[in-house]
Amino acid sequence: MRRAIRMPVVLGLAKAAFNDLAGLSQDVRMMNYDGSPDGWTVPTLFEPRGWMAVGLASIASAIVCFPTWPGYMSFDSLFAYQQSIEGVVTAVWPPLHAYLFFVSRHLGLGAGGLFYAQVFVIFLSAAMIINMTVGNVWKAIAGFLSFFLLFVYFPTIIGVAIVSWKDVTTAAFAMLGITVWLLAIRRRSLLMIVLSVAIFCAALALRYNSLPLIAFILLGMVVWPFADHCLRYERGVVVAAILVGCAVAFASTVWRLPDFKRLPPESGFAAIQEFDLMGIEVCSQTHVIPLEMSQGVEISVAQVTQLYDARHVQLAFRTVPGIPPLIETDGGGAVPKKWREVLPTQPLCYLKHRLAVFSWLMGTNPAGVFYPTHGGIDANKFAITLASPQASQWITTYVVSHANSPLRRPYLLYVLASIAFTFMFYRHTLPRQVLSGMFLGLLAYPAALLFTAPAADARYIFPSNIFCLLLVVVAVLELFRWLQYAFARGRAVPDISATPA
Repeated sequence: MRRAIRMPVVLGLAKAAFNDLAGLSQDVRMMNYDGSPDGWTVPTLFEPRGWMAVGLASIASAIVCFPTWPGYMSFDSLFAYQQSIEGVVTAVWPPLHAYLFFVSRHLGLGAGGLFYAQVFVIFLSAAMIINMTVGNVWKAIAGFLSFFLLFVYFPTIIGVAIVSWKDVTTAAFAMLGITVWLLAIRRRSLLMIVLSVAIFCAALALRYNSLPLIAFILLGMVVWPFADHCLRYERGVVVAAILVGCAVAFASTVWRLPDFKRLPPESGFAAIQEFDLMGIEVCSQTHVIPLEMSQGVEISVAQVTQLYDARHVQLAFRTVPGIPPLIETDGGGAVPKKWREVLPTQPLCYLKHRLAVFSWLMGTNPAGVFYPTHGGIDANKFAITLASPQASQWITTYVVSHANSPLRRPYLLYVLASIAFTFMFYRHTLPRQVLSGMFLGLLAYPAALLFTAPAADARYIFPSNIFCLLLVVVAVLELFRWLQYAFARGRAVPDISATPA
């Protein structure tokens, strides 16, 4: 009897749902939604329009790269370029950056080849992702133009992009990985999933701290490779690809190419520990740094306070008359040992120091941001110089003069991205697995830097900044589409909770 009562009810609901969907079938693609009541089904992904994306990205990249061609180069950039010629000698800076310069040089493109390529890949990926979320060509072009204008509007984005830093290359690989994953979902291609994993692992090989940026994305690929159901063997292939990719990324920092000689172990964490010890000493006004940091010379708390600068650990190693110089060292194990002893006893001072660094990094410090661009090419033996010093000076002036504007600080990107994510997750603009992976990654990336950054350079959060920018632009496009659809249906006040059809 109970079953007899339930069946008509279920059939009636099913019939009503079918009629509703059938009557609105022409609106389904317009809303970029497949009409399913299941929130984890795959939304419609439109044609990526590859050639159009290539054209838009080429123009945008040329505009960004021209003023500083062949790209500003700091010590890090020139050292990677040097290793591409003389061979890799250390893993303090991941060698993949040097290998990419090697490819650029052997293609006859010099330093500028990699510089242009990394900016181009960011714009190409953004254009293709926007195309896949917007059915109308002109709206997609408007979306890309918005991405480009915001790219230039935020000085800490354009200022970093015009420098040949591996942070830009990391962002390029991360964006390309997202793009290929969406293409794999659209075409249900396991091969493209594997390719996407390989690209993400290349990003991992470029920066030691990039794992938080891509970890949630890789997790989403394991659980939902195609953003919905998958066969068991498909998930197994993805897991195997991730394990192999991560192993290769790790191996690239241990053994160099082409002779596979083992590299000296990376020891960059000692500088972070020195930075923490100095910050704790300044906060607690208690002497905690070991003598090895001052080369055996006694140094007072007041002198350490004079040297300490929350913007960068290297600023404490500068020479100040009358103060014993500090050096970058692990002190034969004395620095790590002291760090482990002091942290449990001074947790509040440690946190205060870390938050001071983080405030500079995110732009919440009233004084502004730190090191928004490099501003030139350091003196070098490779005869690499700026093609147009006048254009270079113009773009540098723009970045430096606007970097501290309250409406252009990096933290605003994360606030806007959080709103954008919430809206798009509810609207199902992109596959939620992809969207969630990106959002959690853009939060985890700077969050990890809260405890590991040796400095507050604006470039450190460039990859997550780009993720934020993309989410904001796609969300705005979705908002306009929702408003257009809602008012076209005759609603005076659109209902965001209504299931689109």
